[in-house]
Amino acid sequence: MKSLRIVAIVVIVVILGLAISLATPAYAQAPTFEKNISLAWTEPRAYARIVVTSQGWAVKEYRCLAQLWGKESAWNYTADNPHSTAYGIAQMLGEKSKSPVTQIQHGIRYIKKRYGNPCAAWKFWQKRYWY
Repeated sequence: MKSLRIVAIVVIVVILGLAISLATPAYAQAPTFEKNISLAWTEPRAYARIVVTSQGWAVKEYRCLAQLWGKESAWNYTADNPHSTAYGIAQMLGEKSKSPVTQIQHGIRYIKKRYGNPCAAWKFWQKRYWY
């Protein structure tokens, strides 16, 4: 009888754990980029991939972002456009943050707001050479 109670308790705990994980949004289950901030300074592409997946986007969106920012700045967080106020990895206008963390986060927010996702931004860039 005691072992039956233990089995019942284990089953209940497993079911509750499953219910909680199913109720948690996908973006909350992805690795959080706040925990990987130091990665941005050494491996900005790896950090950006974490940020992209935290948005709930597929890996193909990261590939588009990698191409986009590769063309814009070659992933250089000190890239400075002499013809405009664009600066950093995402080449944000008027943004002079020296932090790759800030540059990547702001760049992702901008892309999400203006284009919806990185592949749409990359497609736009391919036609106009800016985004």
